[in-house]
Formats: sequence, C-alpha cells, structure tokens
Amino acid sequence: MKKQTLKKLMGFATLLLSFSLFAQTIKVTGVVTEDGMPVPGINVSIKGEAKGTTTDFDGKYSIGGVSSKGVLVFSYLGLKTQEVAVNGRTVVNVAMLADSQTLDEVVIVGYGTSSKRELTGSVASISSKELVKSVASNPATLLQGKVSGIQVESSGGQPGGTANVFIRGVNSLSNASPLYIVDGVIVQNMDYVNPNDILDISVLKDAATAAIYGARAANGVILIKTNHGRKNQEMEVKYNARIGFDTPSKYLDFIDGEQYTKYLNQRFENDGDATRVTYNGVSTDWQKQNLKSGMIQDHGLSIQGGGETSSYFASVNYFKQDGILIGSGFRRLNARLNSEHNFRKLKITQTLGITEGNLKQNNWYGFDGTTAPTVALSNAANEGGFEAPSTVIQGPGGVNQFGLASLENNSITTRTLFGGLKFDYKITDNLSAGINFGLDYKNQNSFQFTPTYFMSTVDAVRNVNDKNDLTEYNKTTINLLVEPTLSYDKDFGKSKIGVVAGYTYFKENQRSSGIYGQGTPSNSIQVVSALPPSATNILLGENNTAGLISYFGRLNYNYDDRYLLSGTVRRDASSRFAKDNQSGYFPSISGAWNISKESFWKSDMINFLKLRTSYGVLGSYPDTFYPTQAVFLANQSNTSFGGALATGLAQTTLADPNLVWETTKTFDLGVDVTFLNNKMNFTADYYAKDIKDVLVAINVPSTLGVSLPVTRNAGTLINKGFEFDLSYQKTDGDFHYKVGTNFSFNLVAKAGDIPAPILGPAIDEDLRVVNRTVKGEAIGSFYGYKVEDKVNPLTGNFVRVDVNGDGVIDEKDITNIGNPTPDFTYGLTFGADYKNFDFSMAFVGVQGNEIYNVGKYYNMLWQDGGKLSSVLNSWTPTNTDTGIPKASVSDAAGNKEPSSFFVEDGSYLRLKNIEIGYNLPTKTLGMDFFKSLRVSFNVQNVFVLTKYSGYDPDVASTNGGRANLNSGVPGVRPTVNPLLGRGLDARTYPNARTFMLGLQASF
Repeated sequence: MKKQTLKKLMGFATLLLSFSLFAQTIKVTGVVTEDGMPVPGINVSIKGEAKGTTTDFDGKYSIGGVSSKGVLVFSYLGLKTQEVAVNGRTVVNVAMLADSQTLDEVVIVGYGTSSKRELTGSVASISSKELVKSVASNPATLLQGKVSGIQVESSGGQPGGTANVFIRGVNSLSNASPLYIVDGVIVQNMDYVNPNDILDISVLKDAATAAIYGARAANGVILIKTNHGRKNQEMEVKYNARIGFDTPSKYLDFIDGEQYTKYLNQRFENDGDATRVTYNGVSTDWQKQNLKSGMIQDHGLSIQGGGETSSYFASVNYFKQDGILIGSGFRRLNARLNSEHNFRKLKITQTLGITEGNLKQNNWYGFDGTTAPTVALSNAANEGGFEAPSTVIQGPGGVNQFGLASLENNSITTRTLFGGLKFDYKITDNLSAGINFGLDYKNQNSFQFTPTYFMSTVDAVRNVNDKNDLTEYNKTTINLLVEPTLSYDKDFGKSKIGVVAGYTYFKENQRSSGIYGQGTPSNSIQVVSALPPSATNILLGENNTAGLISYFGRLNYNYDDRYLLSGTVRRDASSRFAKDNQSGYFPSISGAWNISKESFWKSDMINFLKLRTSYGVLGSYPDTFYPTQAVFLANQSNTSFGGALATGLAQTTLADPNLVWETTKTFDLGVDVTFLNNKMNFTADYYAKDIKDVLVAINVPSTLGVSLPVTRNAGTLINKGFEFDLSYQKTDGDFHYKVGTNFSFNLVAKAGDIPAPILGPAIDEDLRVVNRTVKGEAIGSFYGYKVEDKVNPLTGNFVRVDVNGDGVIDEKDITNIGNPTPDFTYGLTFGADYKNFDFSMAFVGVQGNEIYNVGKYYNMLWQDGGKLSSVLNSWTPTNTDTGIPKASVSDAAGNKEPSSFFVEDGSYLRLKNIEIGYNLPTKTLGMDFFKSLRVSFNVQNVFVLTKYSGYDPDVASTNGGRANLNSGVPGVRPTVNPLLGRGLDARTYPNARTFMLGLQASF
C-alpha cells in the first residue's frame, strides 16, 4: 500500500514538473525589419540551443519552445547580429541595423585578437567566404585582389605552381615572402592548407602589428586561423563538391610548315646563303599538341559541432587538376582534426593537419622556344618514337619540346604534417598564462627518369640519350616551436591596458639525400638500386640546422575608446649569424585617435573616424643556414703521393663573417572611416620603408676559384606607397548586395645604395642577362638598347638610340628599358543575393609594369624552332617599312641583344571569377534531412584585357628553361631568386579558363 501511494505521489510530482517546464516555454512570433522594410531570410535562433528558424518573405517568423527568460539571436549577412531578451513576451519585433563590420569585427593579431575599432596598426582581414568562391591548387593565389597592399604573382595556370606574394612591395632581395602562421604555429607557406578549413586570415602590414614577430616580419605576416568548431552546436555535416574542366584561354598565332619553308628561304637569302629548301609536306601544330583541355575536381567533407565545454572540427578534401599542358598535373589530399576544450580555468586547443600532394611538371615547355612545324609529330623509326630537327628544312637545330616532355617521367611528392597544442590557464580574472607547442613536418620526394631515346644527331646533347637518367632525392624539413606567453588585461575606469610577454624557441632542420646516375639495365627499371656503380654518379645530400631564440612584449593602452597607444619590442637571436652579430632588436610604437568619440563630433554622415600612425623596425635573415661559414667539399682537389691517391678539400664558397641583420624601418599613417549608417567603409594608408643592410647573394669572379655566390649586406632599398579599401553594402527588401574595391600604389620602389649591379638569370645559351638591380632604379629592371619603332629600311636591322649622345652606339648606350614593378594593383568585387539566388564576381588588375617577352625573343629572332606569324612582316628587300628586323641566323648586327623591342606593357584587367548559386527550398521539396542544399556554376579567368602579346601577363616564375639549367642535376634544380628576374616571361604556363559545377550540402 505504501509503495503504491509512493508511486502515485512520484507520478503526480513528475506531472507537475513536466507541466511546470512546459509552462516556462512559449511560442514567440514577430516581424523583422530594416529601415522600416521587412527583411526575409533573417536567421532566428535560441541562444545556447541549436533550434532556429528564418523569416519569410514578409519578414515574419515563428519559433516555439522558447524559455520565457530566454534570449533570441537575430543574424544576417551585412546586418549587425542582435540578441533580444524575451522577458515572457510572445511577440518580439526587431529592427535590424547595418553591420559596422570593420569596427566590431574581431581579427587575429600577433598573440591575441582585437576589434578593428581598437587597432592602432594596419591589418587586413579576409573571411573564408571570400576565399571559397574560387578553386585553386595553390591557396595563396586566392588572396589576389582581395585586399589592398597584397600583390600576388602566380605561375600562370601551372597546377600546384608556386606564387610570389608581396606585402607592400619588395622589401628584400633574398626572400620577400611573408611570414605564415597557422593557428599560432610558424609554417613554410600556405600551399598545403585547404581553403575550406580556413576561418579567417589576417594580414599584418605595418610595423605596429608585425614587430612582435621581429626578425621574420619585414615582408609582412599572414595569420591563418582554421575552423575548430563551435560550442553548443549540434553536429553538422557538410559536403562540398566542384567538378569541371580547364581549357586554354589563349592560343598564339604560329606559322605552318609551308610558311616556315618560305621563311627559311628568305633567311638564307638575307644571309647571302645559296641554300634553298623545298616544303616537306609536314605541318605539325605543336601548340595544339601541347595545350589541351583537362579536368579539375575538388571534393570536401567536414564535420563540426560542440557541447558546453568542447568543440570539434574534422575534414577531408581531395583536389585534382589535370593541367592543360602535356606532362603536367597536380593532386592533393588534405585531412584535418581540430578541437578545443575548456576545463574551468584551463583551455586546451589542438590542431592537426595532414596533406599529401603530387606534382608533375613539364620541364621543357618554352625551353628555347617551340619546335619547328616541319618536324613530324612522331617517327616510329627512332627510339622513343619522336624526331628532332635533322634536315635543313627543319631549321639549323633545336629540340622537340613535346617529345622530351612526353618521354620524361617526373613527380614531386610532398607530405606534410602540421600540429599544434596550446594550453591557456586563467591564473586570475586578469592574468593568463599559455604555452604553445608546434610542429611543421615536410617530406619531399623528387623523382625523375628520362629513358634512352634518339631524335637527331643535330644538337645531340639533348636530342640523343644513349643512357637513361635517374634522379631520386628526398628532403625532410622539421620545424619545432615552443612558445610560452603571459597576458594581462584590466580596466581602470576609462582606462584599459593589455600586456603580452613571451619567449620563442624555434628550431629548423633540413636533411636531404639523393643520387643522380645513368644506365639502369632497362627503361622499364626505374629504381636507384639498378644504377651501376660509376664515377659519374652524383651523390646529393645536406644536413642543416638553425635556431632562433626570442623574447617579446607588447603594451596596449586605451583611454575611453578615444586615445589608443601600443608599444612592442622583440629581441631575436639567430644561429645563422656569427656569434657577435646574432642578436637584433625590433621595436615599434603606434597610436590612434578615435575622433568620432569626441564630444564635439556631431556628423550624421560619418559614423566613425579614426586616425592612426606607427613607426617601427622589422628584420630579416638569410635563407641559407650558414652564410657566414665557408664551404669546403671533399674529393674536389685530390692528388697523388707516392702513387697513392690522397683526397683533398676545395673551397667552393666564400663567406662574410660580418653579416648583420637586414632591417626595415617602417612609417605608417592611416585613417579608418565609416559612412551612411555604417553601410560604407573606407580605409587608407600611406607607408614608407627604408631597408638597410640588404642581404643578397653576390656573384664573384671565377678567378677566385669558387663557383657559388657569396651572401653580403649589399646596400639599401626604398619603398613607399599608398593604399585604400572601400566597400558598400545594403539590404533592400529581398535584395542584399556588397561592392568593394581596393587600390595599392607603388609611389617609390627602387634600390638605394647598391655598390655594384646585381644581375638576374640568363635567358639563353649565350648567357644573355636582361635583369639588373642598380642604384636608384627599380629592382630587377630590364637593361638593353633602346630601339626605334621602325628598322633601318636599307639594312633591315634595329635602329639603336644614342642614349648618351656621344655620337657612337656602343655598350655605353645600354640603359633601363623597362620596370617590372607595377605603378598600382587593384581589385574589384561584387556580391549579391536575392531570395534563394546568389551572385558574385571578382576583378583583379595590374597597371604600369613591363614584361620582357622571352617567348617573343625565341619565336621571332632565335635561330632555332617555330616562329610566330609576326615574322611574315619581317624586313625583306621588298618590305622595308616594318618594325621587325630581317630574319638571320648569323645576326651580324646583334638584333637578338636585349632591347626595348622585347619589352611590352604588362598591365591587365582580369575578370577572375564569376559565380551564380541557388539554394534549393529543401522543405518545399520534401528533403528535410538537408539543412541546406546549394548548386552553383562558376567560371574562372573569364577574360583578361591587356596589350601583352604573350599567353598571359600574370608572370611570376623565372625557373626552368635556361634560368637554372647549369646548376644542380636533372630533377633537382635549385630555385632561381624570383626577385632578381621579375617580369621575365621565360616559360610562363598559359592560364586556363575554368568552368565548374558545384554542390554544397549540409546535414
């Protein structure tokens, strides 16, 4: 009886409790407006819960299960997120406001975060939404045109190709790449970061923001934060797929076999040679054989979510791009696992990223021009199945670039592991301690095999290979980071201070080994163990270690949100320098005045106005590990004593033990303004950089007995510029749009006190050099003869200009004929959404730079290979009114010497990306298991407006061709310094036009 009574009482209590809980939840309805107009698509959710809804076309919403004491969150792109307490109401109407965006947005800065309202320095931020509009094998290219101050030069359309990234110009002659930091850990670059994993990117552009990274911050800092999930969120699964194809965006006009025959006969006549040739009936379009369409695909799957104290994010991504050029392609596989956990005062943040990439390159495209059209596509009688020029009708020499690329087997497989583990402990309400452990591991395997073949006895060095060649090279890089920090933040009435202090231990190790050899038993046997023992085998390998120890601190002071002051100092000590010069100090100071916070400020049009300024010193150290130590190699100076071989050492590199830090003194003056009820944002900056003790590898005379250049503090650089960003956004009923633009002007970008010209790479087998860096001129400027637009009608040769006016044309008239540095770069973006549709497009532009068209040099005046149709207008005795010199092999007048004839305007405006998307109404279609489902169509590299006659004006790489042919071994050629050969279109991979269909789904 007692048990039954107890059960009844418990049941009654449970009923009362259920009723009580039910009574505490209510249904809330309302209307959401902006400027008095209803706004559809507003996200309405219950704070702390996953439950939510959206407003309809009339701005109305209805949501049940809301606690009478709950809080509703209203959010929408371009509008300020609002949290509204219910307070027992069943009707809650909300008027949305335009998002102040640049003011309240939180951005990552060095060792912390800040709202843009409180920044005293110059920081640009890029959200993940802006990155994933395009698909690229190298994520760095996605930064192009996004914000001011960043210039990205890509390697054309090369899948997996590198890119030059410059922040506020070129600030070094040894390495102008910015410092990349992902989730607090220093990495070598962002090439293998999956763009879909990125949450935010901050670009630190001035000394005020970058000085806390001291010795490595002279070229700017790019901070990348990846997704770690969100707390109090149900598990969400997202699938993102894009698939399409690349197609060549441009073809050049080459002459065919019959025209080539006539061209050769005219050339014989011009040279006084009685030889004449008859067309052999062969007309191979090598351009069409080299360039074809290829598939591109990108698939990604991610899972994220979190509870009260933890969050997680996991993803996998597969990217594959076949490439439009034969023998090229790229494949990348990414995986990531991130998490964050809170245990009362302790927070643990974990990051893990794993990638594998496989790159195949065409090493012969653009090498000495292109193949003559009278060379047949194939020749079954020759080993390998190809032929090269061997008869007069095929020209005096040259190679078959298509055949060489088809026969060669090469790949670069890169595996990376990036991991970080950070512990943050809140000692008091104001004082926190943290320690960050980071690992950046990279293993790269380079493999190249060239089989035996026969194409021609002409130019037999490359047209005959009687022993197959094999190179295999492994390089492992391990970077370790240990970084403890202390931070203190406290408000004192109207005053607020923030202090950060820390210590960095950073260790780098590069270890490599490999071999180059010839003569495996068969072309089908492509393993190192099959190479025969031989004195011609070349063993490769290094073991390099460097360390960096740093102390840093920063103090921020804020008075009443009106007056802001910040000071930073960092001391770095690097093992790359000799003992007495290892340490460097890098301070900065900055301040800002929020004028619009003053009581006298009454403007209704300008909502926010802030002036800021900064000055500081940044640093840079050499790329090489031991620049102050001379190198001696064994077995380089052997001799014989008493009939016995005695090994000897030979010095191969000179060293300067007095090297010091390269320092960049930077001044910045900026303004941040918002207008029109925070709908328009404007930011502008003027900067001036004075770079001292510039580090550069200087070539030394061969008479000194060494073959490698010596690193020296060679002089100074001067860099000044002006930049601005402007954006406007508005919501008008169902229509929301945002338009933005940015411009970056290079006011002064030149070398200062350079003791001697610094030469760029050679462009041909005659070792002609075009680029020079000299005192008072732009870095990597083109030097040669200025020539008139018309050739001499009597001789058919260029008419050179007597620059110095001494009445004689000689080497003293060689002068600056072009500048690869643009006057300004810019970007234009537009994005809009209407109901379920969205649309975006992005333009990028470069203005005022020149390109030295090496392709024009080879395909018009070089003795070998095919020729552009322009040669049909070259000088002949009956065609004297022309700007193209006579065709000649002997070239007695030196028309092939570097001249302004090869320099072209490199300015361009490119519609880089256009995309249209549609969000399917999943509820209407009965697909409630989808949270969202979007389909899209995307076109990249839609068009480019330019006067440049080559494939594409986006020129970055000087590698390949002749640039690095005389160093290293096949498959492991050293990288040519891209800063000294800028604007040199030696073998730019043609850009593709890409068409893609996309599907984005969340569950």
